[in-house]
Amino acid sequence: MPVDERSVAEALTRLADRARPVDPELLLTRVLRRRTRLRWPRWGLAMAAAACVVAIGVVALRTHDQLATPPAASSPATSPASTPTASARSTSPAPTAHVPDIPGLPRNTIAQFATVEDCMPKGGPVHNMDGDRRLPRYGGVKDYRWLVEAKDKLGVTRLVGSRKGFVLCTPGIRLVSYPTDPIFSYWGEDPPGKLALRGALSVDAYDIETQSEINPGRDGDPSFLVVAGRVAPRVARVEAEWADGRKMTANVRNGFYIGRSRVYADKDHFFRPAVLSKVTAYDSGGRALGELKNVKSHPMGAIDEND
Repeated sequence: MPVDERSVAEALTRLADRARPVDPELLLTRVLRRRTRLRWPRWGLAMAAAACVVAIGVVALRTHDQLATPPAASSPATSPASTPTASARSTSPAPTAHVPDIPGLPRNTIAQFATVEDCMPKGGPVHNMDGDRRLPRYGGVKDYRWLVEAKDKLGVTRLVGSRKGFVLCTPGIRLVSYPTDPIFSYWGEDPPGKLALRGALSVDAYDIETQSEINPGRDGDPSFLVVAGRVAPRVARVEAEWADGRKMTANVRNGFYIGRSRVYADKDHFFRPAVLSKVTAYDSGGRALGELKNVKSHPMGAIDEND
């Protein structure tokens, strides 16, 4: 039976295209199985063997070319070494946003100024007998800045001020208490109010702040004795002492201080007057820079019209 040379050539070509080493004997066996068991002529076998040799040579050349060609360089955009990692990225925080500065008052971040807005829901200080009546002559929210605050487990009292005066703010706690009214007082107690300080410290606020609760306990609404004022730039600590021996360390920040301490009413629900015997300002090394003794009480609130 004649040998189908075309079939043999096509099979060898397909095998060469696979670019894999070829076993000549296996290839020849596969070709012979596709024919009958009749014996091929010698010239047919010779042609098949020659085709196998050619195929092996082609595969060898292709393999050599692949090994000799260097791999394509990775693009910088996709190279693992050039991909930025979390640790390599910039971790510097974004600049903090501030509201416009007021000369003589501390710079406020937007978050700090938001507490000023919370303290003045009417847009500014209110009448000392009518919390719904705003008094525009004492300025509006935009004229005030957060100065310093005293915080404990029951809440916080803030000193919020302008160039003319200040308010004490004890904000309400949701579902717990009501906020206090922002009652205006002049720096130095008398108008027109001067922010500039003479000496090491002043006592501008010395009063009781009551945190009116929605459901007060047996002790009633918690009340706090509050002392606040201005200090010289070198002052790092302020200590207040009462006639009964109690002491308070106030919080100091950027030329202002405030301290608060809880006080309790007697059995008749009256508060015994707390006499502030002295207030002392210290520098960072503990050296006393100034002291005020026998400080008189400063009831909060300027004299308003129709009082």
